Amino acid sequence: MARKKDRLRAAAILAVLLEEAEGQALQSSEGRDGGAAWSRDHRRSLIGRRNLFRARTRRSTTR
Repeated sequence: MARKKDRLRAAAILAVLLEEAEGQALQSSEGRDGGAAWSRDHRRSLIGRRNLFRARTRRSTTR
């Protein structure tokens, strides 16, 4: 059983190395992007934080 896991691990490592050799890198998914300003603003207001307009127009940061 352990030998099979080792072979699978080696195959996975080899697959990653082969992909890197081709120059193709993994891209971050769209889900990692914050989205449009209006959607970020809506999420902020849902959790009780200041909206983006008020957060951006503050004169100084919270200390």
